[in-house]
Amino acid sequence: MATKNKPEAAPAAAQQLEQPQELLSIDTLREKHKITRPIFAGVCAANDWKPGRAMTEEAFLQAVADFTGAPMGAPQGK
Repeated sequence: MATKNKPEAAPAAAQQLEQPQELLSIDTLREKHKITRPIFAGVCAANDWKPGRAMTEEAFLQAVADFTGAPMGAPQGK
């Protein structure tokens, strides 16, 4: 007689890793990570973020890192 394959339950540790990250206001994240107002304004302008936007901490920090690491000015030459 054939047995039916039942999917195994995921271990508790794996389930904890898959939890969605908390969404926080960009203003809250700016204060938490002590991002200066000029940098914050530049990140918001570059990403077209409006006041009150909610996002994960990881995405916010990546956007700040991308902004602060970007070259200044237009590319020179070809």
